[in-house]
Amino acid sequence: MSSGVRWGILGPGAIARSFATAVDALEDHEIVATGSRNPDRAVAFNAERNYGAEVGTYEQVASSEAVDVVYVATPHPGHLEHAALALRQGKAVLCEKPLTVNASEARAMCGVARARGCLLMEAMWSRFLPATRRVEGWLSSGSIGEPRKLAASFGFRAGFDPGSRLYAPELAGGSLLDVGCYTLSLAALVFGQALIGGEAPEIRVEAELAPTGVDQHCNIVLGFSCGAEANLECSISRRTDHTAAILGTEGGITIDEFWRARRVALYRDSRRAATSEFPFLANGYEYQAMEVARLLREGATESPLLPHAESIALMELMDEIRRRIGVRYPFESTIGVTEGVGERCRRSTGA
Repeated sequence: MSSGVRWGILGPGAIARSFATAVDALEDHEIVATGSRNPDRAVAFNAERNYGAEVGTYEQVASSEAVDVVYVATPHPGHLEHAALALRQGKAVLCEKPLTVNASEARAMCGVARARGCLLMEAMWSRFLPATRRVEGWLSSGSIGEPRKLAASFGFRAGFDPGSRLYAPELAGGSLLDVGCYTLSLAALVFGQALIGGEAPEIRVEAELAPTGVDQHCNIVLGFSCGAEANLECSISRRTDHTAAILGTEGGITIDEFWRARRVALYRDSRRAATSEFPFLANGYEYQAMEVARLLREGATESPLLPHAESIALMELMDEIRRRIGVRYPFESTIGVTEGVGERCRRSTGA
């Protein structure tokens, strides 16, 4: 790798624009190539941002000697194909959330990265924010004792449009994969091994399905054997409160707009003990890029802040939730969950 980080983008859409804005604000980071199935879109992306970046197909960007890291920002069903394409060329990969559309694909992607010895990280940008790291620190230091309850919701109103990716089953649409993954990621941060590697949580879920068959609203309750509970809500059909609250045996934490957190507060004895504010350097997406740069310098192949095992486990959990609400995408023969969170849940509940 050169002294800076040279990025290639696959899929110059809306999320790639947000990421590019963040990269542009960082020293020693540069977008040097843009790949699209439609060359005109890549040309337009470069022109609106005044980039002199290469333009090419996904294959050309993935194999370009000018590129250190490939950022995969294509629609969900393309993540495995496009990340694997880059990994097999020896490139590091930052792949948009959710990592894939199901656990089988997530295991396959991580397997390619492992076989090639390349860095792979899921672009769950909320996990790398300084505010989230402060919450993680409070939890690990025991500032609120043992976490007992989490309440988190993320919902917005998008009018029903069968042509929108949000409502299109062939594009793995629905609220769970689009925004529910944020709530589950926070649950993993709060409850750690109890969710990822320990005894399976009890899952209760209610969902509203859109006319296209994808989930437009989900209420999810995860119950743990210790008595702790996560109450999660996600929606693309209604606006919800984006504040998250964590209640522990000795205090609590609130996170304003937890998925793009800049302000967090710690409570002890029903009184505010600390408030921390973390203005973004750019728009928040920069922190995952900075983590990639750190990992490249250290020669690491995954991030300790979001290891492959967690990305896979949360895909397993989303598979099980989809199985229970009856959402399967047309390109899936089955929602294949094996020996993961979903399988452990089925064994423990007899579902």
